[in-house]
Amino acid sequence: MGTFAAQGSRGLREDDMNTPHRPIRTTIILGGLGGLAFLLTSLPGIPMGFRPWLSFGLVWGLTAVYALMLARWSGHGLADIIFPLLVLGGLGAALPRAGVVFGLALAILSWIRSGICYSRSGFQALFREGFLCGGGGLVLALWGLSAPLSWALGIWLFSLVQALFFVLFEPGPRLPAGPPADPFEQARRRIEELLEG
Repeated sequence: MGTFAAQGSRGLREDDMNTPHRPIRTTIILGGLGGLAFLLTSLPGIPMGFRPWLSFGLVWGLTAVYALMLARWSGHGLADIIFPLLVLGGLGAALPRAGVVFGLALAILSWIRSGICYSRSGFQALFREGFLCGGGGLVLALWGLSAPLSWALGIWLFSLVQALFFVLFEPGPRLPAGPPADPFEQARRRIEELLEG
């Protein structure tokens, strides 16, 4: 019974490792959820003095969740990204104004993505992040963030620009060139492994 359970859990871990990640879709969905969350933070019942910290918490939370996803997709651990997130948290808590937090979040996101998870040379990292974070910031500046709905749509538009990272710079693993393996042959090998082990 124990051997069967160990084999089953190993199979689940292997299936999880072989599951293709969909970073483009996930980035866009996370941006949409962030936009909806921003609408909730701007409800009329929330005191005006509390809103900067609530907005900061939302920006920090989105950055942290996206950083965790980037670390998982690139094969890095939590220890690799915890320091930049703590820096953003500390500085953002001290200066919770929207413009400052947004600029800090862009810098930290760039540091995590091109400095830690998908590291490249200094020039390549600056080019990639200048194009994506600078382009995303420009989209937000041109969008005209004046009302909560425009902020929510702006967050989603920013995530659309960030999804281009996986289209332009990190398209993902290439599929093997040969024909797909025969499923009956795979099943036969798996049964042999179970009977031997």
